[in-house]
Amino acid sequence: MNKLIVAAMLSLGGAAFSCFAHGTHQHTQAPADAEVSSTLKVSGCWIRSLPAPAPSAGYFIIENSGKTDAKLQSAASATYGMVMLHQTTHKDGMSRMSETHDVAIPAQGRLEFKPGGYHAMLEQPHAAPAIGSQVAIDFFFDTGEKAMAQCEVKPANTQAH
Repeated sequence: MNKLIVAAMLSLGGAAFSCFAHGTHQHTQAPADAEVSSTLKVSGCWIRSLPAPAPSAGYFIIENSGKTDAKLQSAASATYGMVMLHQTTHKDGMSRMSETHDVAIPAQGRLEFKPGGYHAMLEQPHAAPAIGSQVAIDFFFDTGEKAMAQCEVKPANTQAH
């Protein structure tokens, strides 16, 4: 079991353990009164399953059919005590994961959150969601709107949706 956790964290760029263990991140409060967007949609959402209390990661595609750019600012889920937006970067053969804010989604465009790039870091699970189950996540934008998604929980060794 411990080998599975370590392998899954390494597949998140190795920095997942560092961020989780040291608590060097901030948590932003999700707006309670956000309206559901008619132009910002989240699809293909899935979560890499890891046993609690290990952090996990969520991946998805955001599409913006609007006429102006939008920025994803935060996310929240009743299943996890904390959801943060992270980006994995690669430089000189090393991977580094860092928290990010204001991820731009271009007008009439899309952005994919995928392993090795942008992802939602899911921490403090209330219980480990079962493989095959669905987890609701709300995504909040600088427009004051939100998009909602049901995310399928997949095995830890899943590489793409």
